[in-house]
Amino acid sequence: MQQETQETAAMYRKIDHIAIAVRDLDSALPFFTNILGFRLVRRRHVKGRQTGMVSAELEHNAINLVLCQGTEPTSQVSRLVEAFGPGVAHIALAVEDIDATCDGLRSKGLSFDTTIITGNGLRQVFSSRDENSGLSFELIERTGEEGFLDENVNDLFAQLEKSGNF
Repeated sequence: MQQETQETAAMYRKIDHIAIAVRDLDSALPFFTNILGFRLVRRRHVKGRQTGMVSAELEHNAINLVLCQGTEPTSQVSRLVEAFGPGVAHIALAVEDIDATCDGLRSKGLSFDTTIITGNGLRQVFSSRDENSGLSFELIERTGEEGFLDENVNDLFAQLEKSGNF
């Protein structure tokens, strides 16, 4: 068991980013930028078929945060805040081989809310939320893309809307 745990952990290269669900993005930004010293890299507005999200990508040295706010009460982020309160929505773990990592984690009982979302230089998959901690994990494989792709975020929203998960 010890060897198996070490093999899975070896698949994670680093924390790629931490997504934080907030009640109000505009009110949250001054805390992260003016007080904590993060730099606003970009803002994004994503609209799914039924719901949406506004987000802000922040950076300080090699630390990346993404603040997320739902745009409707039924959006995934709004439902997450309602169920668990504001705070960490997911932790994205950088991996070199997303397929092998998913297979290994599935064999240990982890389920996923999405299929692997593939874009140019970026592949992502989101785990089901852990009932005890309330956390979801994103596995992310980057082969060129350093930010996020609109088409990947739109695919994520479409898959979560279809499944009803958040």
